[in-house]
Amino acid sequence: MGKKNHAASTTSSSTRPKNQSPEIYVAPGNEYRSWLFSLFMLVFILPGIVTALAWYLGSEPDARPNFFIRLILCMLLDSVYSGVFYAILLPPARTLARLLPGSQVPTSMTGCEKQESEANDPSLTWPLPGASIPSEWIDIARRSKRKQPFFLNHVRGSTRLRQAILRIAAAFGTVSMAYIMSAYVDHNTLADIGVIVSIPDMLWGFLVGSSIVIALFAAEVTLGWIYIVGYGEIVVPEESLYLNLLWDVLFHIGVSINEEISMRGWILVNTALYVKTLGASAAAAMALAVALQAGIFALMHVGSPGASRVGLINLVVGGTAAALNVFLSGGISFSLGWHFGWNIFMGHLLGLSTSGIPMSAKFLSIVPHPSKETLHGGKFGPEQSPLAASAYLLGCLALVCIYGTEGITFWRERLT
Repeated sequence: MGKKNHAASTTSSSTRPKNQSPEIYVAPGNEYRSWLFSLFMLVFILPGIVTALAWYLGSEPDARPNFFIRLILCMLLDSVYSGVFYAILLPPARTLARLLPGSQVPTSMTGCEKQESEANDPSLTWPLPGASIPSEWIDIARRSKRKQPFFLNHVRGSTRLRQAILRIAAAFGTVSMAYIMSAYVDHNTLADIGVIVSIPDMLWGFLVGSSIVIALFAAEVTLGWIYIVGYGEIVVPEESLYLNLLWDVLFHIGVSINEEISMRGWILVNTALYVKTLGASAAAAMALAVALQAGIFALMHVGSPGASRVGLINLVVGGTAAALNVFLSGGISFSLGWHFGWNIFMGHLLGLSTSGIPMSAKFLSIVPHPSKETLHGGKFGPEQSPLAASAYLLGCLALVCIYGTEGITFWRERLT
């Protein structure tokens, strides 16, 4: 009996692949307690520690920490508080996603995390069967032998819901960071970094952002870079067009708040103030601050699907335009509206790719030309097109027409 057990043990060890550690059984009760402990650490202990650190570093208002220490603290707070809201909002979002028609949500946490991070679901068929694509485009696509000859990324609506909640959580984390930095470290107000809620400014920004995307779309259709194949498209037939578009609206609200408050709020203004302390003129301080945040904004998109050097250069131009939004309009409200209008019209109302972000539904469905990737931007979309810089400049022209240039004088006087 003993020899038999030993032989079975030897056989099991010999058949296990090299470098694969043996599985460890975790009792359900222990697994639940481990999850509760992790949740407690993530939601209470870790944010408590970084908030106490922020309070300590800002305990002497007349001796603020060095700019670079505050920059690191800013990013740390953003990351930690985003994690808090992830932990709170994701479980109910996953439960809701499982109730949606057409959903396929894994039962394991690892499976959920993998699905939520995917840019394209290979199990989905797109373009949809019966789409009226020009025959010569189909021939070119077949000869290309690409996995995605028409470039665009798609996922299920149940995945987009959870991706939207991740972005909303990140937005809450950014707002928390901005408040803590202003109240405990910088000893100023949110208004001092341009975080002012102005509905009229948001509406103007939305109008400008959406209008220049419509102009960009019209140009690409006219030039033959993209082709309209349908209306009211849902990638998974069982799903709801309007529900899926709601997830996209939530997603881009989160994106706009997250990126504008951090990049065009805290980083832009505090960089300008710091450079001014080095003896630079107000104009030079503003220019360097604009360049820094625009560069960081572009680098944030390095890992986006299909991103290339052209796309990143265009995003530097886009980040510069967004900074001008703040300096000319007096705060981030116009920039928030522009960012949201640009993204939601480009990606989900007009069916274009927005930095490779996946889609599950769209009002207009288009296919990009399979051999004109360098013109329409491929997976990354129009932000990688040679027309993108012109669109940003057109938006800046509209900005000046609405607000004039007095805002630059206001910020220059504040810096001096």
